[in-house]
Amino acid sequence: MCGDINADGLPSAHGGLSAAVPLRAAVYIDGFNLYHAIADLNAPHLKWVNYRALSERIIRNGESLERVVWCTAVNTKNLAKMLRWREFKKAQEHVGVICAEGHFTEEPRTCHQGHNYLHPTEKEGDVNLAINLISDAHLDRFDVAYLITADSDQVATAKMFRERFPGKTLFSVAPPGRSHSKEIVRHVHGTKAILRDTLDQCIFPGAVIISNGTRVARRPDTYAPSGT
Repeated sequence: MCGDINADGLPSAHGGLSAAVPLRAAVYIDGFNLYHAIADLNAPHLKWVNYRALSERIIRNGESLERVVWCTAVNTKNLAKMLRWREFKKAQEHVGVICAEGHFTEEPRTCHQGHNYLHPTEKEGDVNLAINLISDAHLDRFDVAYLITADSDQVATAKMFRERFPGKTLFSVAPPGRSHSKEIVRHVHGTKAILRDTLDQCIFPGAVIISNGTRVARRPDTYAPSGT
């Protein structure tokens, strides 16, 4: 079982809870926003978190988890990061997480000493997060959506959601150690916050994920718990 998760200001979702027909829930993850929040906890093993297990703890009792969409990208020019990301992606997809993948570009920058260099910059993440949430709402794939980000870039997304889909519910979910975007909170129906303890108890079990005798993914060595 995973740990508890904090929740504030939780109104009843559209239609109310029903034992016969549970509300359909979907979780949308700002991959880089969540990753950096976890990295700041200085506990590398928490990066090996199962996003589906985490999402099951985010949604409310009586809701049925229908979709988990993870918006991410990888810098293919950093071999070590790319290999870690590939294993992590395979693990997530094995448990049914949908990967909306962006890309990196190199943008010219100038350092304080006046030297020019190319800086890797992630692209598409914010757009992928927005279009997946809005598109899935339009296709009626959920009743309640949970948006995991502290990035105010998603304010327009939350505002449009509230205006276009009055029969659906949107929650803002703050990554661990992060505050909610005050701008986003103005346009959602409630808030939740992920606790470190929740992450700790939602880690993929073991160093290797096996399915039907075949290795699915291997935990990167840098994600191993201390003392192992």
